[in-house]
Amino acid sequence: MLAFTGTVPLATRHGPDGRIVGGSPANITNYPYQLSLEFFFMHSCGASIIGANWAVTAAHCVEGLPPASVRLRAGSSTKGVGGTVHPASEVVMHPDYWDADYDIAVIKVSEPFEFSDSVQPISMSSVVPPTGTPVVVTGWGRLSTDGSSPSQLYQVLISVMDYDTCNSAYREAGGLTTRMFCAGVPAGGKDSCNGDSGGPLMANGELSGIVSWGYDCGEAGFPGVYANVAVLKSWVTSVTGIE
Repeated sequence: MLAFTGTVPLATRHGPDGRIVGGSPANITNYPYQLSLEFFFMHSCGASIIGANWAVTAAHCVEGLPPASVRLRAGSSTKGVGGTVHPASEVVMHPDYWDADYDIAVIKVSEPFEFSDSVQPISMSSVVPPTGTPVVVTGWGRLSTDGSSPSQLYQVLISVMDYDTCNSAYREAGGLTTRMFCAGVPAGGKDSCNGDSGGPLMANGELSGIVSWGYDCGEAGFPGVYANVAVLKSWVTSVTGIE
């Protein structure tokens, strides 16, 4: 994993080439909004289709990257092959992004996504998912902390965790803000991690979260932290025009 820069020594960012821990193989037709964000032709992060010309990801996935180095692969369950490739024409990070806070960015593609059974947009949620809500996180990457990174898309079913409990767990890391929420399982063992960053957390058929950061992966008492789409949606709309 990649450690946070600055003053957040406890937390670690779900950076490039990571994993879904405790999950199972998935087919892109079940998650047709899922994208692979490629940096110089290599999978780096996840992203989600929100419109014919737009995708959303984590700001830390694209920080400092020129649009010419970024492309999105749609419609493929397999990392690095298949589907369609869409070069980025514009990358816009939230203006208030700093380390883990406001961890959201949008990407405009030069060639629009052609919708099909394996390529579809996902609606952004306007409601913060309450504690206990079952959610699904998808992505590519290692299946254990030190394991290899599979090429197959994976899925994991977890639940939204209590905000105050999670905030206390991450107190040494500066805690959470209202732009974040946590999801996992109390016993640990199921989580998103490096390389899943920027990818979708889906609740009730809508995009509710974006994989952002956490302490290790699948650690009991330290669920993954996600950018809160409902709170950040108005900014996405202001840039893209998508509700």
